[in-house]
Parts: sequence; C-alpha cells; structure tokens
Amino acid sequence: MAEPHTPEERLRERAERRVKSQVDLRGHLLLYVLVNVFLVVIWWVTGPDRRLGHRRRDARLGRLRARHRQRGPRPARDGPDAHAAVVRPGTTRTGPVRRLRPADLANLWAEGPHTPSQIALVGEFDAGPLRDASGRPDVERVRDELAARAWRVPELARRVHRTRRGEGLPVWVRDPAFDPAAHIGAAALPAGADLAAWCADRVVRPLDPDRPPWRIEVVDHLPDGRFGLLVVVHHVLVDGLAGVAVVGRLLDGSPDGGAPVGPAGDRSVAGRVPTHRELVADARRARRRALAAALRRVPRLPAALRRAVRRARDAAADLRPTAPRTSLPRRVGPGRRVAVVRLPLTELQVAGATVNDLLLAAVTAGLRDLFRARGEPVDGLTMRASVPVGVPGAGQTAAMLLLGLPVGEPDPRRRLARITATTADLKARLRDGGGDVFGVLHLPVPLARLAVRWMRGRAARHVNLFVTNVPGPPRPLWLAGARLLDAAGVAPLQADVPLGVAALSYAGTLAVTVNADAAVSDVDVLAAGIARGMAALRGPA
Repeated sequence: MAEPHTPEERLRERAERRVKSQVDLRGHLLLYVLVNVFLVVIWWVTGPDRRLGHRRRDARLGRLRARHRQRGPRPARDGPDAHAAVVRPGTTRTGPVRRLRPADLANLWAEGPHTPSQIALVGEFDAGPLRDASGRPDVERVRDELAARAWRVPELARRVHRTRRGEGLPVWVRDPAFDPAAHIGAAALPAGADLAAWCADRVVRPLDPDRPPWRIEVVDHLPDGRFGLLVVVHHVLVDGLAGVAVVGRLLDGSPDGGAPVGPAGDRSVAGRVPTHRELVADARRARRRALAAALRRVPRLPAALRRAVRRARDAAADLRPTAPRTSLPRRVGPGRRVAVVRLPLTELQVAGATVNDLLLAAVTAGLRDLFRARGEPVDGLTMRASVPVGVPGAGQTAAMLLLGLPVGEPDPRRRLARITATTADLKARLRDGGGDVFGVLHLPVPLARLAVRWMRGRAARHVNLFVTNVPGPPRPLWLAGARLLDAAGVAPLQADVPLGVAALSYAGTLAVTVNADAAVSDVDVLAAGIARGMAALRGPA
C-alpha cells in the first residue's frame, strides 16, 4: 500500500486504524466475557463438592452410606449426637428441602399494596352442642376445638423461608414456634350486619409473612344462636381446591366426630430452617438435574421451540384486545364490598353446558343489569374475564384463560351458546399447548418473575374481572357436633382488576360471591343480576 502523501490521507488512515483497534478490543472483551461466563456455568453446574479437594470426602461418605444400607435402617437418634447421622442429598436432618414452585411464587409476585393474594371462606354454623349455659355459642370452646384440629393439617404449620443469593428458590419449613391458638381469634358481628359483607375488609388484612400464612376468626352475635367462621389463607399456601380440602380436614364428616389427640407429624418439609450450606448444595443439585433434563430434551428441542412460539403467539393474541372502558374503577383501593347469592345445584342443569359455562352466562347477565341500572349503553359490549380452567389429564393443574363475555347479547340462551362455544375453543387450544396466559411460568424463574410483574402492571388494560368456580364438599360437615349450614368463598382482587366472582358448592347449594373494590357501591345489583341470569337459564328453552 502506498504511503499517504497528503494530510487528509494521513488523517483518514489514523481514523481507520483507531476504528479497527476499537473493533478488535470489543471482540477481545466479548471473547473474555464469554469465556468467563462459560467457566462460571461449569463451576455453577458442577459445584465445589465435585472439585478435586473433596473427592476423598465423597468417597468416605459413599462408604458410610453403603455400610448404612447393608445394616438396614437404624432407630432415629436423639440428643447431642443427632448431628452425626448421615443426611441424604436434598434433605436436612429434619426433613426434605421443599422448594416453592413458580406457580406458588406467582402468587407472591402478583401482589400489590392493596391486593394481597389471600383467599377466604365464610361459614355459618348452628352452634348445637357448642352452646354455653346461656344458650349462646361458646366462643372459647370453638377456638379450642379449632386449635386442636389444626394439628391434623400439616400445611397449617408451614411458613415460607425466603432465601438469599445462591440459595435457590424459597423453601417451605415447619414453624418451630407454631401455636394454632395464636392464629385463631374472636370477633362480634355488629347488630344488623350481614356476615359476608362484614368480612369483606377483614379478608384483605395482611398476614404475618414470618408465620404460617393463615388465620381464623370465630364470629359471635349471629341471629338464632349461630356463629360464623372467617378462614383467611394466603394463596401461596393453598389454591381454591386445596383450601377446601384444608377446611374439610378441620371439620368432621359426621356429628359425632372428635379432634385428634396431640400434634400430627409432617415429614414432607424441613422441620427447621436449612443452613446456608444445605440450601446452596441443594440448589446446585437442582441445577445439575435441570441441566441433565435439558440435555435429554435436546432431540426434542425443535418441537419444544415450535410449542413455545405457538404459546407466545397465542398469549400475545389473547392480550392484544383491550378491556372496554366502563364506569367500573380502574384502580383497586384498600376497601372491599362483598355480596353473596345462593342457588340450588339441582336446578343448574342445562343440556350441553357445564356449571362453569352457566356461571359465566349468569355473571354476564349480572353485568348487563349493572350497566343498564347505571344508564350505560350495553349494545355490542363484550367484557373481558380471566378464568382458571382445569386441564384434562393434569390433575388439579389449572390454566388461566381470557375470554369475552357477551354483555351486549340480550337473549339468555344465545349468551350461553356463545360462551359455551368460546370455552370449548379455548379448552381445545389448551390441549394443543396454547391459550394459557400463565404459560409464562414455564420460563426460567427470573424471566417468569418479570413476566408476572409486567402482566400485573397491565392486567387492568386487558381484563375487567376474574371468575372462578371451586367444587366443595357434596355432603354436610360438622365441627364437634355443630353443623356447617352455609359456606361461601371469597377470591382475591389482583392487578387493579376491580371485580372478582367466586362460586363454591357445598351440600347441594352453589354460593356465588361477588368481591369488589369499595368504589363499586352497587355490588348488590350485580349479585341480584347473577341470580336472575341463572333463573332465566332454568326456564324452558
């Protein structure tokens, strides 16, 4: 190359050399970062317990475990020498390390200042043998009965232990200071108040995060010598179905049932807070298992990528339509209003429709009545509802679907037909691996957390209300001879969505609870409209 002769050529050559050196430097920096990331991943996957300095210790532990297997199980150790026992990987000396799942964590990520993820059950009892000498319910005896029965439900002694960096996901532990009586309080219903409406604001009172996340209030001064129970449980501990099962284990299936004697053991979670070393070791094992599982799935990677793209496309399509703007509030405050309507299950039978479809159609009718009572136009109005739906063949796993409720349709039968067709289509998409808005929980945990929080901040733009249906006990239940007469569930409000409708069946009755932000002062109009909408579907076709 000829030497530059003019000053302009010299300047141009210097600039080109400077740019080339910057590009080379960036390339070297990128290579350095990639190499370090690769080394960190290798260290992260293998863990320090695989390094050369620990091989001798691993061999010694292997010989001890082999000798232990040959001798068979030994009696459990107690006393100061208990720490010498060999501990299986993935456990502590008092139980396994049980991590919270992403679906559990989503209930924590989705919480806002005024929207705790707390579900509730409101029950009303005939006091029966739990009356005192004056004929009133013996509140202290009721509390004692519940405290004794809480020991038969291991979940009620668990709390969340939040982990630090490097320790993996949070874990469940048994609270060593668990005292059921400290979770069970008492209150008096004000004269003339409705039990469910009175419970509305008490449901959202925050639970102590450092204790097992639940509480019960025994409510006195109900008419006819009855008493009430308000059971509040954090959604991270149980979902709707599991919550019904927990309450069922607190009660009896016959009038002569009795409380157990002494506490029941719970060996499914650690009995103490695992040490930092135990958590780090368990997290490394989990990462190695995840890496091994990912490597086994490599041959199926193209199909998995296609499913992921389809899920993302379906979720984006579901989130593209915006929720219509109505007179409903766009923010959720600290107050609540609750109304309950009750319907006989025997009358909820319409050919070709499930109870979920009937509930959605009745809610649509209630919304139509609400907006018409407010003087708002309803022609062509479609409200957006978020609905959990069970997945066939997946146990109790539920997916979160978004569907339109045809509020503008005046004919009850056509409303039901449109809803039935929509839910059938969404369930078909779900079976094919799409249509689930909460499919983001299959992402790595940091991305799933970001996705849930992103949706929490934008849910009110795409969703008008939540609707859920939980099947409850088909037969009556008792508490030490006191019969449970009525039960209603309360679903939480989340992500600034101001309406939540929860249906709970019990002993032949479906209780539909409307939970709304306190700004919805006419919640009773919506509840009455739901009852009328269901009655319209019971008539002749």
